[in-house]
Amino acid sequence: MRRSRLAVRTAALTTTLLFVGAVPVWSYFHHATPEAVVAAAPVSASRLPLYRWTVGEERTYHFVWNDLQRVALPVPQQGDAPQTMDGTLSLEGELTLQALEVRANGARVRLAVKRLDRHDATLSGQALFPDAAAVQAHLPQTASAWLELDARGALVAVRFSDAEPPLFRQVAQTLAAELFPTELRDAAEWSAVESTQTGEVEARFQFDGEDARLTRRRARYQSLRAAATAPAFRQTLSSLTHFDRDPEGFLAGVSHDEILDATHTDGRSLMSRRVRLRLAFSTRQQKPLPPATEDKPIVRAPSQVAFEGDEALALTTSQADGMTVDAALQVLASATDPGAIPELGTFARRAIAALKLEPHRAGELGQLFLQKGRSPAMRELMLDLLAGAGHAEAQATLRELIVSTEAREHAGAHGLMVQRAGLLREPEPETGRLLARMNTEARTAGDVGAERASAYALGAVVSRLPAGSPEVAEFLRPLEDALARADNAESLEHSLRALGNSGTERVMDLASPHLRDEAPEVRSAAAGALRTAPQEAATRMLLDALMSEPARAVQGALLDALNARTLGAPELERLSGWVVAGQLAPGAEAALLNVLTPRMDDSAAVLRMLQALSVRPGQQPATRARVMALMAQASASRGG
Repeated sequence: MRRSRLAVRTAALTTTLLFVGAVPVWSYFHHATPEAVVAAAPVSASRLPLYRWTVGEERTYHFVWNDLQRVALPVPQQGDAPQTMDGTLSLEGELTLQALEVRANGARVRLAVKRLDRHDATLSGQALFPDAAAVQAHLPQTASAWLELDARGALVAVRFSDAEPPLFRQVAQTLAAELFPTELRDAAEWSAVESTQTGEVEARFQFDGEDARLTRRRARYQSLRAAATAPAFRQTLSSLTHFDRDPEGFLAGVSHDEILDATHTDGRSLMSRRVRLRLAFSTRQQKPLPPATEDKPIVRAPSQVAFEGDEALALTTSQADGMTVDAALQVLASATDPGAIPELGTFARRAIAALKLEPHRAGELGQLFLQKGRSPAMRELMLDLLAGAGHAEAQATLRELIVSTEAREHAGAHGLMVQRAGLLREPEPETGRLLARMNTEARTAGDVGAERASAYALGAVVSRLPAGSPEVAEFLRPLEDALARADNAESLEHSLRALGNSGTERVMDLASPHLRDEAPEVRSAAAGALRTAPQEAATRMLLDALMSEPARAVQGALLDALNARTLGAPELERLSGWVVAGQLAPGAEAALLNVLTPRMDDSAAVLRMLQALSVRPGQQPATRARVMALMAQASASRGG
């Protein structure tokens, strides 16, 4: 049992952290033939290749590698606190580099870890190497990697055989990518963009001290693999690497330090990394070459993030972090209010993952829900967990519970329980049919609360159905009928919001006329409905409405809707003219800043809007501070 748990945790490490900051960007590894590595053409260089190699000579180095990472999980979480995954790696010992081939167009060097004096690795506080047996299983001294270097000495690829354990492959690949540059030129200094496992990074290289040392300073990451769903981010980066060679041109040592902190544009944590690597030459000796029949057909680029195994299982196991359904049920049974559960957000994440790992036990959560005396807040939490798990068993249990007598005991909370069905990421058609039936029954019974709750959830279900699904028209019909029947501002507002949840093309035609309604709450609801309308024309309609809208609340709704859409230079110019003309209502500044913050891409229109905001009288100190900070950011991006 211990071995199986360790294997699962190891998979989680290699996919979640180790140590590339790439939670959302795993790719399955594919075998490749040796011909996939194409070495560069020979070069005549005074400074290159970076290192000399003697065929058969094995050089031993002492190394110390400390790598700490924190990565924000790219999944929706319960509670306000962001969920992160922490990982640490601390290795110290000896590694060897043996030249197997030296050619005019490159070299092949074998890397092996021969001794580990320290081998600490943790994932969310759990040890990955709890004993010597685990180290031997995953980082055996018999394992090796082939490093393919081009004629300049730059790392082109890392190769493995099937015999190397997956964790060794990841460690060796990451270590090789830190020890050898991937961009080299025959020049005293140059700039380049390196493709690393962390992301694409701008770097400056310089030869120092009669070319005995190559210094690399990384300046800025253009992209982060951990930010695949958030291409715009902020960062603080400090990075310095020295590649040293001895008087004969052999590798003498490497010193690498990097501190990276990245956040979303709104300040939410994205990832952080602390790396310290030291490599120092120890001894050398001539060793026999491997048999000519030895081959390592698995070929990886230095920047490749490879995954071997069931990535969904690895992520879910990482998120569960040791939580079981039994443990989750025990916590839920003993708590009388969600606020009494310590670190509720973390508990919910782990409990959802546990339910995903054991889907057949969703019904046990339903039994707990139906127990007499459960508070409405606890029942809502249980539905949250089922909606988060989202598999067929969880949806079937959720459908049973939201129509139960026990759920209807709480008149004020029942609507909130029904809306949990709208949180499903992959709703089954039967879930939509249940909501449609509930909507019809509630309307017939005059239950306004249940009618609106089921409509909101039904709209959300439509938005997540596969494209072309025949159920889309079926589930939209009651929402369209409700809008047509609405005979007062309150009914129009709720009907528009429910229809807007669907995000379908029909929304634009049905909602846009209400941008001119007399009631501001209806205009705001129409703006919200157009937020995700797929047609580009919806953006123009929102801008048209904004140009003549006097009410602060409606301006805020229109700006929030525009913030969710693609705004090009023409749209930003038009928005700028409106702001500079003083049409922004007092109190709507925050909504406008939300539009501008992710669009700080050297846009003159954005800068003009910030300048106009900076001189507006009567602003809150926090708003003014935010404006000045964005102006400073815009100025820095333009070079001062």
